[in-house]
Amino acid sequence: MSVNDPSQDHSSTPDPNRSTVRVWIDRRPIFLVIASRFRKQLFGALLLGLFLGALSLEPPDGLKTDGYRVMCLFGLCVVLWASNLIPLSITSLVAMAGVPLLTNVETADAYRYFGHPVVFFVLGAFILGAVVVSCGLSTRIAVWVLGRFGRTPRRLVLSIYGLCAFLSCFMSEHAVAAMMFPIVVELVRGLNLKTGRSPMAKAMFLALAWGCIIGGTLTVLGGGRGPLAIGFLEEATGNAETISFLGYIAYGLPLVLILLAVGAFVLWTFFPPEISSVDSARERLERQVHLLGKISWREQGVALVLLTTICGWIVLGHGVGMANIAICGVAALFLLRLASWREVEENVNWGIILTYGGAICLAGALMNPEIGAKQWITQNLPLEEHSSPAAFLLIVGAVVVILTEFMSNSAVIAILMPMALALAPPDIDPRAVTMAVVLPSNFAFMLPMATPATALSYSSGAFRPFEVMRFGLLLDLAGYLSLVFLVTVYWPATGLL
Repeated sequence: MSVNDPSQDHSSTPDPNRSTVRVWIDRRPIFLVIASRFRKQLFGALLLGLFLGALSLEPPDGLKTDGYRVMCLFGLCVVLWASNLIPLSITSLVAMAGVPLLTNVETADAYRYFGHPVVFFVLGAFILGAVVVSCGLSTRIAVWVLGRFGRTPRRLVLSIYGLCAFLSCFMSEHAVAAMMFPIVVELVRGLNLKTGRSPMAKAMFLALAWGCIIGGTLTVLGGGRGPLAIGFLEEATGNAETISFLGYIAYGLPLVLILLAVGAFVLWTFFPPEISSVDSARERLERQVHLLGKISWREQGVALVLLTTICGWIVLGHGVGMANIAICGVAALFLLRLASWREVEENVNWGIILTYGGAICLAGALMNPEIGAKQWITQNLPLEEHSSPAAFLLIVGAVVVILTEFMSNSAVIAILMPMALALAPPDIDPRAVTMAVVLPSNFAFMLPMATPATALSYSSGAFRPFEVMRFGLLLDLAGYLSLVFLVTVYWPATGLL
């Protein structure tokens, strides 16, 4: 009998090695199929068409042609930053190239913004943080702290929370989250916690994310948002105003302390641990400490250079320049043979550097009095007539809190800082405007888009997204109420407002 004989019934003896092929027929109209397949390209073409169409229109009354074109370019970049149609860094490069192409600003004058000191301060801080992680010093500190202070389930959770907050004060919160994530995963496995159902596992991963976010709010070293905002401030005021290393800490310290307390209360109250002992996890940590061995001369040297650099920022930052001190710290690492260029290449987020350079260029063009965009905005949107200084800052803060949950917090700074500085009433200290934007831009407690710390906690699978959003909303509200306290009580008492 032929094997192809249709009379032979094979249905009762299925071949386990035979794969089943499923064919799905798309019955939608062809234009919908094409639109879904090429939606990004179509959206990009539509956006480009709208941009070119806007450029062809006559500027509004009182607005120079260059100012109008810069505002069109700013609108294009806002949509690109918000939609992430292309990487943030590429959008910023488009902005930097667009300024001389669309206006009478010389190419050399536009590109000089990329040499802004803030860009090199961020670069130096990122290199220092990358070396701290690559040499193993940060891992040694993490393992030691968790083994020393995490002797009970609740104390282990709070140790993760406090350690992430502390480390994020001195290096990028992104680097801290990436370093701590595998350690927390190992602890969860060592305690045999059931991922997705364990309250303690949920608390540990939330502690990681919240600690990184809140700690990164305190200093300019916790991420690039603070230096980027200060760069906008210096461009807008012609370097007449800036915020020092200690000044930045002082202006936001009460908010950070309140958030740390609220986060600890939530972790302690809503996530009671289902286990009574962490001995198995402590044994794993002790084995890791044993594998690390004695602290090496390289780790000691890196720690000394980092501490010296931080002291330099505190004592000499205003006079010598934060960027100059950062570059000197990086040079010391290489002169002392404590770092290699390969590990710097692998661990520094170069895209962030490009993002800041282009964003500062666009902000500088908006603030340029010869272009006239800022003057036209302030004349036609005179918010100072309708808003008290405190009300203006709280409105700006509310907008930032909302936007930072839906897009990169660096993009939020790039979008809102120029507008906030341009629209601020004349009796508001521009430093207060800067802090009112940069502090809420850290409140990425609910959704994973703004910061990798929250994205990593989502990726753990320890909880449902609704749980993160519910408790993250509590942190957002606490952060905004803390901002209200700063604006109405603390900043007026310190003379900032």
